Amino acid sequence: TSKDAERLVMQLDEMGIQCATGSACSALDGESAHVIKALGKKQTKASIRMSMGRSTTKKDMKKVIKALKQLI
Repeated sequence: TSKDAERLVMQLDEMGIQCATGSACSALDGESAHVIKALGKKQTKASIRMSMGRSTTKKDMKKVIKALKQLI
C-alpha cells in the first residue's frame, strides 16, 4: 500500500538512502504516471523511486541492495 511505500522511504532515509514514492513525472500533481498505473493498482500504491548518477558507485548500490533486503 502507499503507507508501506512511505514507511519504506522513511526507513531508507534513516539509513542514509534517499528515495521517494511514485513517479518523477507526476510528483507535482500527486497522480500516478500512466506507466506506473499500467503495473496495477497494488504496484501503483507501493512503488518507490530511486535515481542514480555519474557519482553513484558500486558501494552505493551494494548499500541500497543490503538495506532493501533487510527491510522487505
